[in-house]
Amino acid sequence: MGLESVEVAAMIDSIALPNHDQDRLSRIETVWTMIYHAHTDGAPAQGQAQHELLARYGSAILRYLRGAFRDEMAAEETYQEFAIRFLRGDYRSAHPDKGRFRGFLKVVLSRLVADHYRKQSRRREAPLDTFCSLSDDSDEARRDAEFLETWRDEMLTQAWRRLAEEERRSGKPWMTLLKLRVENPEHRSVELAAQLAQILDEDVTPTRLRVLLHRSRERFANYLIDAVAESIRDETIADVEQELAELQLLQYCQSVLEQRKASA
Repeated sequence: MGLESVEVAAMIDSIALPNHDQDRLSRIETVWTMIYHAHTDGAPAQGQAQHELLARYGSAILRYLRGAFRDEMAAEETYQEFAIRFLRGDYRSAHPDKGRFRGFLKVVLSRLVADHYRKQSRRREAPLDTFCSLSDDSDEARRDAEFLETWRDEMLTQAWRRLAEEERRSGKPWMTLLKLRVENPEHRSVELAAQLAQILDEDVTPTRLRVLLHRSRERFANYLIDAVAESIRDETIADVEQELAELQLLQYCQSVLEQRKASA
């Protein structure tokens, strides 16, 4: 099972609040700030911001386009078109007052999909405004649902990826153990400890395993909250909670958010 297998996250339960980084949300650079830097001509951080945005959300964008087209070539061509428009500054008018980044991106991609089909049918292409109303066609509801699912999966994927990155940095088996746990939900601590000991080639007692598992769940919860917080225009716990609820991710982080609100 790889990091892209986001269904793994659906089996994680009992995620608890860590006792550190309580003010993490207040230190997150939001996507809208990155967009501003990415489209500010001459800004020292322009190139870096552009690269980071495409690197962070490129896989989600391409995954959505593949689902929308059911055609790999069309998806890749449209992704390239998005990247070109983004890099040349076509979306410099994007602003948090016009909605969340997720909504902005959904509109942009929906219009690009519509453009593709319009060109295929040889109809005259009308000027498009990023925030104009979408046409009411039979595929719009399906594309909206697909985009929401894709975005939800991307938030989970980012949490798994960040957990794996911390494991590589620290040498602690956070990702390895959490994957092991969700892949073997019926196994008891003794069995999981034996499996982890074999993977790490070192002794692992059931007590140590339970401690590591608790900390792994804490870290996953924080990374999921971070991923969502970075994608919205505001950084308050209430805003993050609303976005988590809309993405049906709140169940993984409810206890974490409640304790954060209590300590705020």
